[in-house]
Amino acid sequence: MMLKLSRILVAACVFLAIPTAAIAQSDEWFVGSHPDYHAAMMQQIDGIFVVVYVAKEPSIYATPVLMETIAPACNTERPIELHGTTAVMAFGQTAEDRLAEVKSAVERFIERSVSACPVADDFEARFFYRFDDAYLATDALLVEAGIFPLDEIDGMDRDSSTVEQEDSRD
Repeated sequence: MMLKLSRILVAACVFLAIPTAAIAQSDEWFVGSHPDYHAAMMQQIDGIFVVVYVAKEPSIYATPVLMETIAPACNTERPIELHGTTAVMAFGQTAEDRLAEVKSAVERFIERSVSACPVADDFEARFFYRFDDAYLATDALLVEAGIFPLDEIDGMDRDSSTVEQEDSRD
């Protein structure tokens, strides 16, 4: 798992360092594409890291939309940083429908991440500042790449809209 996390973080750093034609900065959210990703949006505030992306290589999940997250360790007696991979079922037919699915997944991650750790009063406002704009720019890249709209998978329950995998690092 450490190798996977290392690859993701290296890819995120490379993603930030390599300029491409489809990169736009949306205030705190970074939005763009990369040779390995159709599109991605990234944010890191106060040690909490979120990247929502669609890789060009297929994943094992039922959707190409993935969310990688890192929540910092806040228990100093047992410092464990949590890394998670979440498949986001963004099956909506419109960009606004897909925005609601993705934002809901990010909000659930934030709730879990900050429940055990004290955060600044304005954390959520700072974290979600211009989120909608950043997602809509990402969505447009995915529509242009022919990724969206996704076809619903037969038998998939839309109420269970995410699949998660977490690991931790000491």
